[in-house]
Amino acid sequence: MPASASIEPSDVSLSRSTAMVGVYRYQPSGSPPYQNLPNVRVMAIQYREGPDPGLARFRYVFNPADPTTDPTSFEQALSVDCTLLNVVQNDDRLVVLQSNPDGTSTPLFDGFAQVPELTLSPSQELVTFVAYGVAVREWDTPIGGALMRDADNPTKVDDVETDLPTYFNPGGYPNATPASADAKNTKNETFATFLDPLVIRSPDVRRSWTLPMAVRHLCFRYNPDEEYVANPPGSLIDVLLDSRSPIAGITMNPSDPTTYKSEPIIVPDFPATGKPWPAALHQLLEPNGFGMVFRLESDVDGNPFTRLDIFRRQDGSPSTYKDLYLQPSGEALDPSRTNLAQAKLARDIAGVANIYSVASAPVRYEASFILAPGFPIAVADGAGANSIQMFDLSSPTFSTVNKDKYRLYVFDETGEGHWDFKSLAILNTVPALDALLGAGTKETPELYVKRRRVPSGELFTTDANLKPLKARLSISTDYQGTSPGLWDGTGTWQTVVGGYQLLRDRLGIWINVPNPNGWNVGLPTSSGVPYPAGIVRGVEDQASPTASHFYLRLTCVIEGDHGVAAVAGQRPSSATSFAITRRIEASDRYFKRVIAATSEFNTSGKTVIVRDDTEEALAEAAARRLAGEAGEVAGSVTIPRFTDAYRIGDKIRSIQGRGLSLRTNAGAPVDEGEVFPSVVSMSWEFDSRQYTTLQLSDHRGSRA
Repeated sequence: MPASASIEPSDVSLSRSTAMVGVYRYQPSGSPPYQNLPNVRVMAIQYREGPDPGLARFRYVFNPADPTTDPTSFEQALSVDCTLLNVVQNDDRLVVLQSNPDGTSTPLFDGFAQVPELTLSPSQELVTFVAYGVAVREWDTPIGGALMRDADNPTKVDDVETDLPTYFNPGGYPNATPASADAKNTKNETFATFLDPLVIRSPDVRRSWTLPMAVRHLCFRYNPDEEYVANPPGSLIDVLLDSRSPIAGITMNPSDPTTYKSEPIIVPDFPATGKPWPAALHQLLEPNGFGMVFRLESDVDGNPFTRLDIFRRQDGSPSTYKDLYLQPSGEALDPSRTNLAQAKLARDIAGVANIYSVASAPVRYEASFILAPGFPIAVADGAGANSIQMFDLSSPTFSTVNKDKYRLYVFDETGEGHWDFKSLAILNTVPALDALLGAGTKETPELYVKRRRVPSGELFTTDANLKPLKARLSISTDYQGTSPGLWDGTGTWQTVVGGYQLLRDRLGIWINVPNPNGWNVGLPTSSGVPYPAGIVRGVEDQASPTASHFYLRLTCVIEGDHGVAAVAGQRPSSATSFAITRRIEASDRYFKRVIAATSEFNTSGKTVIVRDDTEEALAEAAARRLAGEAGEVAGSVTIPRFTDAYRIGDKIRSIQGRGLSLRTNAGAPVDEGEVFPSVVSMSWEFDSRQYTTLQLSDHRGSRA
């Protein structure tokens, strides 16, 4: 059970000066723009962090000043064809204004009326309705098809509207347009658009979508005119949305880049089509420790103005650190020293996890493998024409029992059986993959499991145009190394251009020509190769004891058994001494790709790392640990009056007067800085007695 504490000080008076608020129908282009609705009262207003437009609840007062304009009963207030001036219709834009002592006014709510509701009893008839903040208009049109750029000229800003999915980094492939070739909206803000992820040119101009790029695209493409909500400036988006880790021994200061290490945040495989853009935006921001809120403010003329604010939950400036106030019990009430009427806070450690492991896709390796016959060989098989015809698919004497003979060549990675020319027998020994997948130690004797490994038809090695090469089969008659096994670099090899297919269930090939004794491997492009005429007698050359047996070398990609090592370990700041681990599935976005020294295309003589997302995976593991290791402080506090001194995103530092610090990461290293619960939701009650209620949480990102 989470620990909790309740504060309900009986010695604090709830009487305070009442905020003067009024409800107005608002028409920005009208003259005048505001029409007072004296028969409508605001009951409550609520705002929350996240993709929430804000909500207000209103009620009618059936005590009209003028029955020609004000409704006198519920049937008038609920009628869709009522012509009374002061009946609020669906989609009327309403503004709640607070009157200030200096004669100015402050907007508290700006939104569209919806959902009238009747409560009827013998003693009362009550009509209420709700209104949603103007940001609700951003939910009207979901994200549609992708805005695509021509693949033949990706630097030319000439984008095409399509019905293809709006999909960021599909399958981990980069599909954003090149740098310095961004589109522009009507506000002159730039944003990347989409490319075909399969088109690779030299140089490769595709970019992976980073978090700032994706946020720019969502805001500036789907809210280009900012009719109801103002976007954050692109420059702020670029600076804010990165991954930051503290430098050991230095207190992290969000405004000082020298106090932390910054890494870009790569967007995961993320389909956005069909989602409202604020919802898609929240789904990208929230797991990385960022918050969003629609803030209502005043423009230069005092009119309501809603803007989208994006912030890092862990960061804070002096203006966002605030305190609550509660005098010690027994003291005479001093309103300047007390504003807390009720509080209920809980520190929930039930979901604490202090070790996070980010699971990437298994490491993939490009290498060259020597295959062996996956069938028994007999001298009689190649003794004459009649014997050879038994392996010809077009021959009447072909038997299905021979369907794999002289066709199936395998690496035999599970020891199911392969032919050995030296012992002239089927062996069940498993060829070693230690040189590729890693040799074991005394503590960890096995680094890989003996299992079937399906070959991939696309290599990591690319051609001059950066196109991935296809898996390659070669043939040799003078190879002297181990068979089956990893290629040792010896032998004279001739490329096979056809007549075979990769196996779909294990590492190997199957010769798919009608007659394996007339296997056309293609004419060679160089001299000195074993089959200058391009024809391999696949039965005779293997069955005859006097023939030069051939060996097949398959260069392809296989999957290992481990992903990148990305584990954020337990720290002293954890809320529990027990080691509690969570595993984050991230095989859609973190990869490691290796060209082994044994690949025929690797001329360096050493392993080449093509892609390694270890650092990015470690950054996510550390971010998840930060969110999950301390538990979550959450609860609510009530202030017995209207106050706009607290805003969503403010950090609540302490309860002054009682000496209670609300820091939630005590014991953390000095370089991490202090963490306090934030205001994640706030509501104002106006109907009977005025209250302000704040919902608090130190939620810092996705914990699971």
